[in-house]
Amino acid sequence: AISRAKMGGPCECDGKTYHEMDNFLVSEMKIAGKVWLSCEQYFQAMKFREEEYREQIRKESSGTKVWSMGQSRRYKIVENWEEIKVDVMYEANKAKFSQNAKLKEVLLSTKGDIDARGFPFWAYWNGRILERIREELRAKEERDEKALKLLLDAFEDYRFSRKDPKGWAMKQKKTAEAKSKPEQEK
Repeated sequence: AISRAKMGGPCECDGKTYHEMDNFLVSEMKIAGKVWLSCEQYFQAMKFREEEYREQIRKESSGTKVWSMGQSRRYKIVENWEEIKVDVMYEANKAKFSQNAKLKEVLLSTKGDIDARGFPFWAYWNGRILERIREELRAKEERDEKALKLLLDAFEDYRFSRKDPKGWAMKQKKTAEAKSKPEQEK
């Protein structure tokens, strides 16, 4: 069995531990007209094409049970799951922090890099997801537009890499961007 710590957990930022940033935290949110109990619950349900199984996951209140249900391969996974999974987790967290004033306040009170726990892929991406949401939720005059642009570019690069695992499209995109830059920027 996989330990809860490997699945994720609270995040670290500015020398503090924030349980509010845990994807397993029960904090009701509404997405597409349905109430979800946690980001993890929404994420695991969205893996699957069958609405019936999504609903079974949505009705489960235990975070570790939800995670286990998401590991099932008895049901078909959405075809482009690898391409969209980071965006799905972003969507869940955006809803969580946008719809809960206390959680939003906690996230906006942080300033530094957000260090998430869990499997290496998700330790990296959960931190970037939260940093992106933090910048998007800040008042325009407080937003770090440069940091936000870098985060948005990282999300786009991820999507490109999943659509084209060999990297051809990304190489073409970077070549086109380099050609379009004025001479003084090169």
